[in-house]
Amino acid sequence: MKNLYDIDDWSDVSYLRLGEILIESGKINLVHLSMVLDIQRFKKMPMGKILLSMKVVSKKDLNQALIIQKYLQKRCNNA
Repeated sequence: MKNLYDIDDWSDVSYLRLGEILIESGKINLVHLSMVLDIQRFKKMPMGKILLSMKVVSKKDLNQALIIQKYLQKRCNNA
């Protein structure tokens, strides 16, 4: 399980999807992800907004996961 609050914990990770980051950190599980993806099919809403409305993650955790996602994207673009 990765720590969302320690950027060094993510140095060996290459995936960029928010759902994968939240699963790997233990903030959501596959059931949550499946529910969010189903909702996204019908409502064109960002995953984070859906998770917040479901009260599955905190705003702090979501913001940190988005920071991790940006970090990973930047690292992959520089590779």
